[in-house]
Amino acid sequence: MTDRTTLESTIQEIYRARDADDIDALMNWIDPACSFRIVGTDRLGPMTQRVDDPVSLRATLMALMESWDLSGVGNTGLCIEGDTVYVHRVGTVLFIPTDTRFDTEFVDKFTFRDGRVVELTEFVDTLLVAETAGLVAPAVAENIHA
Repeated sequence: MTDRTTLESTIQEIYRARDADDIDALMNWIDPACSFRIVGTDRLGPMTQRVDDPVSLRATLMALMESWDLSGVGNTGLCIEGDTVYVHRVGTVLFIPTDTRFDTEFVDKFTFRDGRVVELTEFVDTLLVAETAGLVAPAVAENIHA
């Protein structure tokens, strides 16, 4: 089990790499056997499908970095249980393709083994993401919110 100080530092380095769009620095923290997913319905397509091979994971993370600027988001809470870290994040997200900004909050769950991430799961407002990315028509989304 990795000590708390090391995990906290590693999380800071991971988010620093993400904010800088530095895919190589980010991938240095990722184990080749890592799985990644955004929790949500399969009806949202590739956005919520598990990725678990290094080539696809790198491509997925690059696509997310090219579309979503999270540099306006900060960590507000950290919960560490063994080698699993839950990070509560709050702030302004920019969807780059349409220059759309919105305030949100979400949780990232990291599981570590030997100092590297072996599982990353994101819990986000998938409806808000789908609306912003044009995966769900706003009229449909309005009916869901009603």
